[in-house]
This record gives sequence, C-alpha cells and structure tokens, in this order.
Amino acid sequence: MDQSQVSSKEDTNSKSSPPKKEKKHNFKEGQILTLVRVRFPGHNKSYPFIIGNTHYQYGQKVVAMSDRGMAVGYINSFPYEVKFKESLLPLRKIKKVATDEDVENQIENYKKEKEAEVLCKRLIHKHELDMNLTHVEFTQFGKKCVFYFTAPSRVDFRNLVKDLVSELKLRIELRQITVRDRAAAVGGIGSCGRQLCCSSFLEKYGQVNIKMAKGQDLSINFDKLNGVCGQIKCCIKYEDKVYQHKKEKLPVEGKLASCVNGDRGKVIRLHTLMECFDMITDKGVKRRYNFDQLKEKNIKFKMPDFRSFDHISDETHTIIGLSGFEKEKAEQISKELEKIKKSEEGFGDETFKEMFGTASLKNEFNLH
Repeated sequence: MDQSQVSSKEDTNSKSSPPKKEKKHNFKEGQILTLVRVRFPGHNKSYPFIIGNTHYQYGQKVVAMSDRGMAVGYINSFPYEVKFKESLLPLRKIKKVATDEDVENQIENYKKEKEAEVLCKRLIHKHELDMNLTHVEFTQFGKKCVFYFTAPSRVDFRNLVKDLVSELKLRIELRQITVRDRAAAVGGIGSCGRQLCCSSFLEKYGQVNIKMAKGQDLSINFDKLNGVCGQIKCCIKYEDKVYQHKKEKLPVEGKLASCVNGDRGKVIRLHTLMECFDMITDKGVKRRYNFDQLKEKNIKFKMPDFRSFDHISDETHTIIGLSGFEKEKAEQISKELEKIKKSEEGFGDETFKEMFGTASLKNEFNLH
C-alpha cells in the first residue's frame, strides 16, 4: 500500500470516528483563581499554574509539568488572582517543591545536554551544514533529545539525524528557531544591565519596527537600537504604547498651536516623557508648557518668519503650568496612598511570621 492510500484510509477513519469529548473541569465562569507563573530553564516564556491556598515564594524551585514534560522550574511571579474563563484552560497544578535530588537530576541532565551539544556540533562540521546550534534539551524524562538551531535558510539534516540516533540511541528532533527565540531561551544581560525582557517577563516578543523607534525620538543607530540577538530591542515595542498615550496630550511638532494663557506660535520640540512641549510664540519668545496648558492644536494664523524678530529670548528654564499641576497630582497621589494603606493592612503578616516569628516588625525594631 502506497503513502496516498494510507492517508486516504486515515481520513476515512477520522471522519467516521465520533468527535472527542472536551475534558471536564470543576471551575465556574467568573470564579476567582490564584495563580503563579513558573519558568523552566531553556524555555522562552513562563507558564501559569493554579496554587489554591498553597504558599510559594518568589524564586522557589518546584517540579511541574511544562509543555515539554515534567521538569524543575522556579516561581517567576508573585501570586495573582484572575477570573476563570474557558481561554485559561488547560490549568495545571505544581506537583511539588523541588528536593535536592530533583535538582541533582536536573544538573545531570544539563551535563548530558552539554555532551550532546558537543557531539552535534562535531557532526554539523562533518556534514558541512550551514546551521548554528543554540542549545540542547532532554524531554520526556530523558527519552527524547531536542536540538535547537538557527539557519539562514532551510537545511537538509537527514544524515545528521541518522548519526545522532546511532550515537545517542534516543528519539531525536531538530527544531529551527529565530535569533529572538534563541536569546529568550538562552538568556543574557541587555545594554541596560538587566536580564533580557524576552527571557524574564515578556510572553510575546518581536514584531518591532523603525517607526516605533522614531516615535520615541531615538536616533537611528542600530548599534544602540539592536539587542543582543542582533534585532531591534523588544522594549521599544511595549514602551511604544506609553509614548502614544502621552503624545495624544501634546501638539504636533512643527505645527501651530495656542495655549491657555493666550500664547500662540509654532511647536518646535516635544518632551514626551515629561509631557510638555516647547513653542516659539509670535512675539519671538521660546517657552516650555505643561501638556494641560495646550488650548488648541493645528490652529491657522500667519506666523511671523523667525528672521523678522530682532532677537529671540529663551524662557524654557521654567515650565508654564507645572506648579499647579504638580500640586493637584500630589493631592491625588496622597488620596490614593491612603486608600492603599487601608486596603493593605495586615498584608504580608503571614510571611513575616514564617520568617521572623512575628506578624509585624514594628514592635521588633520600634518602627512607626
């Protein structure tokens, strides 16, 4: 029987077979669930796990089921609550806190992965393949070995797989990934001095473009724009929403605008993060305004030519409207802090009790 006959037979069986029943669960729509996220070494994202009333500490090592099998990972978030909905399924539970034996087994697996990595690199060189091995991972309790690699194009690695199977006596899988995936899986330190965003907290990364960098007034210098993976930094993308939100409050650079105090002129510079802008008025004065001083954008009037002014005075050392705004903001923050203090009374008492034997450190260190 040829391959086409096998495929048609499988299709007939699949059509006649009854649809699979969805797995039942005991959660109700809108039910509050307590979750934490667990990250596994070599994975480019963390996974949510339901914990119920069990207490876990941030960074604690646990044994849990990832999408690649049971493995030792670490708690990558503080507990958080969400309302149950079908899109959260499947929800998994943490099996147990990792013991010293579990960690030792994980270390042994790591040593085997490094040995397999050296072997694979030697065979890649032997077969003269245009591919770069990034890392190796044992899954299914050591019964399967996955080799991750990057390559500029498709690679015929059939002979490589044959040699790996004969050497390791295991199920072998080669998986091509992008340079971003490699950075997320391997990890590293960014130019900011912190752990890479893609390997720490970002669930989705990539899809960054030059337009986003221009929107943040960044110089188009790829030595500074690119991350360790050689692509534009992911932080530019998730920061872009903040810049867009702030720019909605500001006028358009190079356009004419009017302010609350009666000034009108041409906007010459935006300070997006500070939420203020510089404008040269029709009287020949440069001034800096807080965003709430903007009265109207894109107004129409005849703006004098800069060359017609005898001199242009610079008054941008003070921000018009900032003092009143700061006072209002400080009062608002004070009210919010009072609400938070009342709602968070007793927060962390159980943790303090476990660590120090007392529910509060106020009496212990005479704190007020």
